[in-house]
Amino acid sequence: MSIDYVEITGVYSKVQEFYRRLSLNSIIYRFLHPIADPLYVYKYLWSRGCMTFLIYYENKDVGLLDITPCGEGVEVAIVIADAYQGKGLGKAVALDFAPRLWKMGFKYAFAYIMPENYKALSIAKKLGAEVRCRDICIAIYRLGKEGEICQRA
Repeated sequence: MSIDYVEITGVYSKVQEFYRRLSLNSIIYRFLHPIADPLYVYKYLWSRGCMTFLIYYENKDVGLLDITPCGEGVEVAIVIADAYQGKGLGKAVALDFAPRLWKMGFKYAFAYIMPENYKALSIAKKLGAEVRCRDICIAIYRLGKEGEICQRA
């Protein structure tokens, strides 16, 4: 699977164009609740060091990946366009991008996931993340040597 990334941090038009193509459910799963204006959220995220990447698959923009540093770790959020969901792209992006996170100096990655987002939780568990749930789930991925995702013990 050939996946490419283009950093679009600060490019509001690209973010706006992408979110216009998403269903309300996809927006809720990305932000953990409905939001009226994704650009408002991105303005805040980018001011906090978040980086945003447009995900390309077969020369089509199919998703966004956001990373926000947090000490030795990094919060990761992946959203795949509705038309491309269910094709293994979310899992492929997580595996493909992990070595880049390691090279950036992060020791672990984490993601917040709604308990109703069974697809994302399934991916997290298959990749060996430690998943803890209450009102919101958190999936913690330990990055090993060269950035591979380490399996839980």
